[in-house]
Amino acid sequence: MSSLRDRLDRLRAHARPPEPALGGDADATAESAEDTGHSAVGGEASRKAVSAGDSGAGPAKPSGLHPALTALGVEEIAGESGSFLRRRAVYPLEHRHGHYVLSELTRCAGLLRPIAVRQNRVRIEADPAVAPADIEAHRLLFLDTETTGLGVGTGNLPFMIGFGYVDAAAGTFTVEQLLIRHPGEERAMLAYLLGRFAGITHLVTYNGRSFDWPVLTSRFVLNGWRPSGVEPGHLDFLHPSRALWKNTLPSCRLSRIEEDRLGIFRGEDVPGSLAPELYMRYLSDGDASHLRGVYVHNERDILTLASLTVHFGGVLEGRLGAEWALPSEPEELFRTAAWLDEHGGSIHAERLFAALCAETTPGGAWLLPAAARFKRLGRYDEAAELWERAASLAESRLLPSAEAHIELSMHYEHRRREPAVALDYAQRALGLLQRRTSLRQSDRTRAELDAVRHRMARLRRKVEATERLG
Repeated sequence: MSSLRDRLDRLRAHARPPEPALGGDADATAESAEDTGHSAVGGEASRKAVSAGDSGAGPAKPSGLHPALTALGVEEIAGESGSFLRRRAVYPLEHRHGHYVLSELTRCAGLLRPIAVRQNRVRIEADPAVAPADIEAHRLLFLDTETTGLGVGTGNLPFMIGFGYVDAAAGTFTVEQLLIRHPGEERAMLAYLLGRFAGITHLVTYNGRSFDWPVLTSRFVLNGWRPSGVEPGHLDFLHPSRALWKNTLPSCRLSRIEEDRLGIFRGEDVPGSLAPELYMRYLSDGDASHLRGVYVHNERDILTLASLTVHFGGVLEGRLGAEWALPSEPEELFRTAAWLDEHGGSIHAERLFAALCAETTPGGAWLLPAAARFKRLGRYDEAAELWERAASLAESRLLPSAEAHIELSMHYEHRRREPAVALDYAQRALGLLQRRTSLRQSDRTRAELDAVRHRMARLRRKVEATERLG
């Protein structure tokens, strides 16, 4: 990547002198521009006029763009801060991307408030006024960047910024992709993006809270903008995706989630990891055909953010087990139910937990945390059923856990008042711990052994007292 940085440093000589620092909100000049009429990647483009906040930028005169760019509908945009390239693809809201239709964004956006509150807790605690009263689709900006590196430091340059937005009145979902041909165009691109932030309450991203947004904020600062006003909140779908699928999918890469959970099959696609190399080739030889795959990949990422918005909105609405099929794997069913519990969807989570308890396939890692939930709610009999299943599973393992047996011992001692049964579970727990200790020594296991022996001594006294009274 050092060769790319060297190339960028040499090109920086073309940059315009820095302009005076601006405030956090650029004045956006509304511009009505006819769509170029190109076919949107993966869908049919609309020819409707689109109103765009361009910070004073407008289409420049024809500048002899590479044919690969004109074939994609790319145009040069010129403004007070300089020029850059923009591509615009306009989809009708009836467009389907995988399982979901874009028109569902208008309903599902408002259901995402629990995610927004959870992800923006620090901002809300510092200033309760920024807590979202409601989330509206037209106030969301679906954002994805392509950068020259993987870090968030000042050496990482976003050479392409893609974003999407809903225009419910026009019935469209527009994807815009901004590209710079050298670092001197970065300021103009950022000024245009800043104009797009007007009226936006949340950025919808995939790992954008940790990557895309920190990269952009550092570039704003380096280009002379000083933070002012309220930053947009975040709806970062990497975190809920991990919560639901990290134990059931090989990875939580966006491409994997698309295929396995959203019904999106890209076919031939340029991996995002190759985007910096392809951009470097473009800088080296000026052949823009290297960038076609990057444009396609970035546009699909933005459309997938819209599909994730609909998916998680539907989960929070309770559509799983109603309109949508329940997850087929018990582990995912548990993790989805637990996620709903954490986001205020306990009523919908209850239906998933009921389906989980009715599951007849051999249990797994979900048994103990699901039992802990029922115990926390005071539903001890339901918890005991899961502990029984977990205990049976533990006894067949090489390195068993004695947690289920200990919970059952406590349950029968304190809830059922059956010390003999409690003693039996404690003895079985002791056997499991001794087997574990013989294979792997640890301070924790020794402490558990001491605790079980102490419990057994107490239970024996209870059993003896019961027998005397009998």
